[in-house]
Amino acid sequence: MTQSITNKILALVLPKFGYSIEHCQISLLGNGLINNTYLVKTIDKTFVLQCLNQQVFPTPLNVTNNADKISSHLKVKSDNGRYALTPICQLHTTDKKNHVVVQGQYWRSLHYISDCYTLESITNAEQASAVANAFAQFTAALSDFDSENLAEIIPQFHDLSLRIAQLNQAIDNASEPLLISAQASIKFIQSQQAFVEIIADMTKSLPLRVTHNDTKINNLLFSKKTNKPVAVIDLDTCMAGYLMHDFGDMIRTCCPSIAEDSPALDNMTIDWEMLTALTSAYVAGFNGAISEIERTSLLFGIKLMPFMLSTRFLTDFLNGDRYFKTTYANHNLVRAENQLQLYKLFCQQEALLTDIVLSP
Repeated sequence: MTQSITNKILALVLPKFGYSIEHCQISLLGNGLINNTYLVKTIDKTFVLQCLNQQVFPTPLNVTNNADKISSHLKVKSDNGRYALTPICQLHTTDKKNHVVVQGQYWRSLHYISDCYTLESITNAEQASAVANAFAQFTAALSDFDSENLAEIIPQFHDLSLRIAQLNQAIDNASEPLLISAQASIKFIQSQQAFVEIIADMTKSLPLRVTHNDTKINNLLFSKKTNKPVAVIDLDTCMAGYLMHDFGDMIRTCCPSIAEDSPALDNMTIDWEMLTALTSAYVAGFNGAISEIERTSLLFGIKLMPFMLSTRFLTDFLNGDRYFKTTYANHNLVRAENQLQLYKLFCQQEALLTDIVLSP
């Protein structure tokens, strides 16, 4: 979408929230892979404006309605001193809705917290502890919210068996050049059927919670004054899920020595001090309200999330890059190979992982 087209749409969207584009300063915000997000500044107010990706979120009303329910619950907890972080709330339109539809696109406005920043990577163990504790606080504060009250934003989002089936379908439909490029990754994933079956069995016994489902460090806001987490953001994929998904995703994004789309696989190592700090702080953040089977599941989540994401990246590559934003032809293949390497490194250190995650 060109800038001129974007401005024309924004000129139609902003009045729905009570503003005119002529009196707004607008800039792109963040580097998310899914939605288009803008920072809007007026004379007396700053807020976030976001266009939901309907290819990723085919039922955008479920996204905005879930966010309202979660934010309302957390605000009550915050007002009563039972949630230390700041809830991120959606700003409603002039006719009291949590969204607006313009030319078939769904837009929503979000509360903006000033004097904050985001991070793309963790630099030390102290910071890791703060990150893990923040995500644990978020989930713990929602422990008395019935996850069945939330819509399922992406059906079977973390269903590994489904992801494997989707990959197999993509393999059947992919062009020969793409299949040749992805051959090594396809073969390795297909060799891990035993792991897929272990995960399927484990999920039958785990309790469902309200989980964030995208626990990357860049989904936290940090205070410029204290350098501590202030808020958990990006609630788009919040729904019923398992702790191992949130925990594994956090480990996946925080502990490798290279970025998730780096092709320098030989340079990938695991920061075990970081992983230990994340684990201790995450478990502590629940103040004992984590069952034995959930604690055990965290060990599997560490391996599950890079394996599952590699499967998703590879599927998208074979499907022609329909889901994740890419900047070059083989971007999703590089991501898939990167996450498979991470999975392999974790598998090689099973004993060490067990000691870290399950030690008293």
